[in-house]
Amino acid sequence: MKSQFYLVAVFLVYSLSFWSQSDDSFASIKSQLQSWDPVRGEWLANSFRAISKGEAIPDRTFPEEFTPYEMLTMVPMDRRRDLLASVQTIGRNPNAASGTNWAPIEMILNHSFCELLTGRSYGDPHLNSFDKATYSFQTVGEFVLSKSNKGHFEVQTRQKPQSESFSLNTAVAMNVGGDRLCFYGEDKPDFNSAPFRLEGQPIQLQGRTYFLPRGGTVRLEGRNYIISWPTGETVIIDSRMSGSMQLANVTVQIFACDRGEFEGLLGNANGDMNDDFNTRSTNSFRPVYASFSTFGNPALSRGSDFAEKEYLAFLAKDFAEDWRVNDLTTLFDYGNGRSTLSFTDRSFPRVHYTLNDLDMGRQSNARRRCEQMGVTADEMRGCIFDNGFLDITPNPIPTPTNPVRGRLLHDIKKPALNTNERTFGEGGLLGSTPREANPDGTIKDFNPQIREPEKPTKGNDFEPVNKGENGKEGVLNENNSSPEKKPEINTDFQREKPSSTSPVQNEKPVINSRPVFSSPVNKPSSSPSKPASSPARPSVSPSKPSIGGMKPGKG
Repeated sequence: MKSQFYLVAVFLVYSLSFWSQSDDSFASIKSQLQSWDPVRGEWLANSFRAISKGEAIPDRTFPEEFTPYEMLTMVPMDRRRDLLASVQTIGRNPNAASGTNWAPIEMILNHSFCELLTGRSYGDPHLNSFDKATYSFQTVGEFVLSKSNKGHFEVQTRQKPQSESFSLNTAVAMNVGGDRLCFYGEDKPDFNSAPFRLEGQPIQLQGRTYFLPRGGTVRLEGRNYIISWPTGETVIIDSRMSGSMQLANVTVQIFACDRGEFEGLLGNANGDMNDDFNTRSTNSFRPVYASFSTFGNPALSRGSDFAEKEYLAFLAKDFAEDWRVNDLTTLFDYGNGRSTLSFTDRSFPRVHYTLNDLDMGRQSNARRRCEQMGVTADEMRGCIFDNGFLDITPNPIPTPTNPVRGRLLHDIKKPALNTNERTFGEGGLLGSTPREANPDGTIKDFNPQIREPEKPTKGNDFEPVNKGENGKEGVLNENNSSPEKKPEINTDFQREKPSSTSPVQNEKPVINSRPVFSSPVNKPSSSPSKPASSPARPSVSPSKPSIGGMKPGKG
């Protein structure tokens, strides 16, 4: 009995020492961030820890609607370098690293110094890989568009036939840092007309940024839905009509410092366009043009029409099979009696078309319209194809504003909750009474109906005062006045006013059976009455019922 008590005591002492070491090593990171900003820095540190554990991040108690990555980019560059050095040192210490998964934290810090790579699936659809290979992908089914082998990022697209030979993206499913988010332009899994589902439940954007539980955000700018990962990756969905169907043009942005970490239709992002179409099967026949792109490649342009169509057939069959999802890997929601097979047609397309099948007059008119809309040279042939055959409105690569560029951070004297239910803006509160934080981190209500903006100590009508290095006043970023028209080092950003243009939405709900809620890591449940649960990715539960059956989610 004594020996058993001794063993238990030793185990408890060791466990306390183990967690103490882990907490001490993380405390240094938290201290560095709190010295930058007591409120935002603590939230950022706690968000880092939550991300490392795959948990929901804490509620925001500041007015900015940032993801953890976006907030990190507001930290001065030299401080971020110090943080990265600290994380790398701690992460290599087996004792300190045992209590915290430091890899996701190091990844976010690395991203803040890294340029972006862009891939696209648009129109008919045509795809531009991260390595600048471009090709046509006229298929029907659900596919992995891009997936990181680090497990925090995946994008799947559903391609639906518009005719016997042309298909369009009509739905997008995403793993956003552990949250399963789906967009439906067509074939919604239930009777709700809202385009988005979070863990199978409809959500309402209400014209502003929607906070996902694990740190991502969804915002609407003009006609574009912008989904931002807590680690910095971005998906932009441009939803528009093509005939009677609502299509989705999908733009994906990842980081160059993660080169070679991806797979899917948009390639491996290793810098070599010639291996973006390699198949997994050694028995697969690959035509001679498989290393070239369908659109924009001079070598293929000089090839015969027969060779190009042979290449398109390879992409639609062998290459497509590599990236088709199944009922175990799908991120989409389905109604009763439906599955990914319900959206699969391996015989599609009936005929492969190329630009040679379009008469010169229609080609010229389509080119003129694409040029007028600002389509770049690398997407011109795809644009001519879509406009000439299907009269699809040209869709240039979107350039949404970065939500943190040019933003100045005000000192926070009275922290107040900023969630999907309660939010406040820079000039005061929006739609709720603010709540002040107690010293222990709990929240208490306080009375003022309107919180006055903090009065500036200098400048014009409203000039916020910021804390820079060594407590001096100034802008938190080094080069925040420089414009960014092309991807560059992600250090400083500027918020611009979003367009007030409303998105094109399909208000008429598609008649379907009740949904079956699936998990991104487990096989979808066969029960239509309630969502399946997963220890790794629990379903989001709202704190209070929302209006109209919408799910408010967690801030």
